[in-house]
Amino acid sequence: MSYHRKDSITRWVTRILHLAAASAILSTSTAAAIAQNIVRVEEDWELLLGAPDQLVCGPQVVTTMSPFGDLAGTYFTLEINHRSLPYWTPGGMSMHQWEGENRIQSYDRADRTVMNTTNEVVTWTQYMYIENGNRLVFEIQNGESTTWGPFGFSGLFKVKANWNQVHINDYSPAVSVAASGVPYAGNRVQSLTLKEVRATLSDGRVLTDSTPKVAHMLVE
Repeated sequence: MSYHRKDSITRWVTRILHLAAASAILSTSTAAAIAQNIVRVEEDWELLLGAPDQLVCGPQVVTTMSPFGDLAGTYFTLEINHRSLPYWTPGGMSMHQWEGENRIQSYDRADRTVMNTTNEVVTWTQYMYIENGNRLVFEIQNGESTTWGPFGFSGLFKVKANWNQVHINDYSPAVSVAASGVPYAGNRVQSLTLKEVRATLSDGRVLTDSTPKVAHMLVE
């Protein structure tokens, strides 16, 4: 079985490092809600495959989540069906914390199976939240797939970054969507969609955006 090493996620995301943030999730909320801080964000994602190619490890999918309106500072990526750094590896899932173009830390799932199921549907939830007032956590939960079965149920699929703020108010789902996609073998993915976003405020209220946002759509 042979694999083709692709450009690292570092070079791929450089193209959108200067993305301007779109309207925040709170833009249509009441004045009282705006006065609160966002302390937790949840993103529900759905990946619909076409016909994967196990021999070249295609497709290779990346999703991104940032507490800011761009990727100039701290942000996180989830890599599906590959690992880009510190060395390229086929299959499985990995997550990284970045500071601009610099990788700070990574977490790799042990199961490095390569996708090989036509029309597979993969769903999961990405969490970004403040922990103990000084940590920013990126975590994957509630994952379902054919290739790897359920994932994100152990509470271990996460990375934690130092954080000196009490909020993540600059988060924008537009950044998540613009910085996510299929950098390799996009013709083997029908769609990659951010299905729903939920923002938890410091008073416990949850604001929900249920408008699907497409990060990748196959055009034939």
